[in-house]
Order: sequence, then C-alpha cells, then structure tokens
Amino acid sequence: MDSVAVIVMNRDRPDLTDAVVEQLKTMGAGLDVEIFVVEAGSKPEGQSKYKTHYFRDRSYRGRYFAFNQGLKFAHQARPTWDHYWFVCNDIIFPDGQDTLRLLWEALQSDPCMAGIGPGEPEADDYEGCHPKPGRVWHKASTIHGLAMLMRGEAYRDVGYCSPKFRYSQGAGTEFAYNVYRKGWFLAYSDVATVYHAPGGSTYGKVVKISRHEYQRRARKFASSYLRRTYGENWDELFSSVLPPDIESNTFPLQKEIWNKTLPWNPKDTHPRIFKAGSRVKQALRRIFTG
Repeated sequence: MDSVAVIVMNRDRPDLTDAVVEQLKTMGAGLDVEIFVVEAGSKPEGQSKYKTHYFRDRSYRGRYFAFNQGLKFAHQARPTWDHYWFVCNDIIFPDGQDTLRLLWEALQSDPCMAGIGPGEPEADDYEGCHPKPGRVWHKASTIHGLAMLMRGEAYRDVGYCSPKFRYSQGAGTEFAYNVYRKGWFLAYSDVATVYHAPGGSTYGKVVKISRHEYQRRARKFASSYLRRTYGENWDELFSSVLPPDIESNTFPLQKEIWNKTLPWNPKDTHPRIFKAGSRVKQALRRIFTG
C-alpha cells in the first residue's frame, strides 16, 4: 500500500483550512494517508482544529517556506514517503471527487511523471491548467502549486520548491526547470479538478498588504531572483530542457509578465501615515468651515 504524506499549511485562516481538511479526510481510497496540518505562526485563535504542527513565523515567510517545514515534520513521522501531496488551504475540491486517488492513478501510468496537479477550469491567469476533454492528463511546462501530488522518488532526486520565495510567483518555475533537467516531467490532470475558495487569499486578509502590492513584490522578486541566479535569458535556458511534446511553454510568458514593473503605491506600505494625514485634513476642514 503506497504511503502519502498530505501537507496542508495554515496562517490564521481556520475557516479555510478546516473546510479543506474535511474534504481531504474522505480521499485516498486504498492508500496509506497521513495528514499534516502545519501552522505557519498562526495566532492561537487562528489555528485549525486539525492542527498537527506549529512553527514560529512572525513575518510570514510564505507558503513554500511553510510546506518545507511540513516536509520536516512528515519526515519525523516517517523517513521516506512514497508520495507527497502539497495542499493549499484556499481551494475547494468538487463534492465526491477523490482527487488524491485520481492523481495517484495518473502517477502510476508513467514512471517519469514527477508531479501532477488537478486541472483548474476557471483559472484565467495560469496557462495550460485547463482540463482537456478526452484525456486523463497532459504534460505541462509548469503547474500551479495549489494541490500538487509529487512522487517520493522524484522529490528525493529533485527536491521541492525553494523556501526563498516568500511570494508564490517563480518558485514553481524554478522547480519545473529542476524537474525537467533531471529527466522527469510535470502534468495536469484532465479528470481531477480544483477551484479557488472565494476570498481565500492570505494577502489582504491575514497579511495586511493589498493584492496590488503583493503582485508588485512577487513580480520584482521572481524577476530579479531568476535573472540573478540563471542569467538574463533564463527563460531560454529553462525552455532548453523541455521535451518536444510540451504543448505550451509558459517560461517566456512568465518572464514577460514578471519583467513588467508595477507602480509602487505608498498607501499600501504606509497606511497609518495616510490615515493620520486624512484625520488631520478632516480636523482642519471642520475648523475652517465650522
């Protein structure tokens, strides 16, 4: 019986985490499954009722840092696992779908498949993730990190997404390059799907920066990190290791997006100053118009 370590991370969103864990508890028919719910510095009132582990994270270093901590906790329970399933808490699976079993079955169909994620039918910002009718899975240059099931052998050969990425953009891209250059490949399922939970983002909810500021920081970090680590033409280097049957190469598109610098809005990073200034203006207005 194959073993699966399911790693779920939470940061002060027990509503989301509890809901997704309740779905996960019904999945994995015929598999040896253990769920690790990792609290990334959540406050006591923000912790999931399914919490299994906690680590301090005052400034919140992002989901990939949390998942890497989760790997350490999983390896304390068992040195090696046949598979690892990295599940974000801001997602919803279709009712009655055993997503874990469907992804596991896909992995068994090709020994070179390192990881597979469920398709995302409603996505409008991630090329290649939409299910393709008439297929069970399809290869992809990169896959989103919402619920990727990874083969244990591939993890021990390649590793996982780097915890250096405080924001999600870029981590999966570097990971994909490492996967393909070692002779593995990534895929999306065409039969298992996932959806984003409404209002599920950590940023703007728990971490008090706007979505615009999050995108600005994420793009800046991804662009500078990949250029500094792999050279100005990193997209060409990454593309060079892709097999010919990849239908859509997302590396050039990602580079184009991340190189577009978003404007800085000081209200996003110093809201208290602007709130104080607004109160002063209102007080002066009352004095001179009262």
